[in-house]
Amino acid sequence: METFQRLTIGSDLMLHAEAALRLDADTLKAEFAALDAALPPEGRTHYGAEPGTGWTAIPLLEGRPQPGLDHLPTLRTLLERPDLPVQRAYILRQPAGGLLRWHFDNLALHLVEVRLLIPIQAPDGAVTRIGHEVAAYPDGQCWTGDFCFPHQVENPTDRDRIVVALDVTATDGVRALFPPRLTADPARRNALAQEAQNLFQAWRSGALAIATL
Repeated sequence: METFQRLTIGSDLMLHAEAALRLDADTLKAEFAALDAALPPEGRTHYGAEPGTGWTAIPLLEGRPQPGLDHLPTLRTLLERPDLPVQRAYILRQPAGGLLRWHFDNLALHLVEVRLLIPIQAPDGAVTRIGHEVAAYPDGQCWTGDFCFPHQVENPTDRDRIVVALDVTATDGVRALFPPRLTADPARRNALAQEAQNLFQAWRSGALAIATL
């Protein structure tokens, strides 16, 4: 375990949690299968994709609804909820054996914007590491984490990992979907996240220096 991971041990900070929001997994899978069969290649992006791994994202909402949303009535209904101010929405695909290496984002429930994740296909063994903890939630279950802390997304399985990602304005109504501990003590949380980011950047710089020797 790296130094920036160990920093959260004993902190008593909740780093991830499920929401009081769950979609029917079978319906979600069926709607995604219809989308996957109908959407042309130009409706998908390949950002960061390794050769031969296929698409990485399908946009659903980017300023306005995207064509892919027409095949997903369950998600369209979710995006139309007045208590869920979604700014951007995507379906993200991590290929079998994929690894999204350690990074951090300015997205957390106690900040202005938060990323909510809803698995469509979450293979057993696919995990998100946040600090020293490991997060894995079942298909259909909405969850989030404090992604200001360095995190890594791993899929060592032989199946794709497919998730819905919603970037949402973090209103009091959105926060009410989660345990209060996930936003507790924001000043201490921010300070610890900044320290973890500094340690991570130092670790990454050292790793890059070694790689160039």
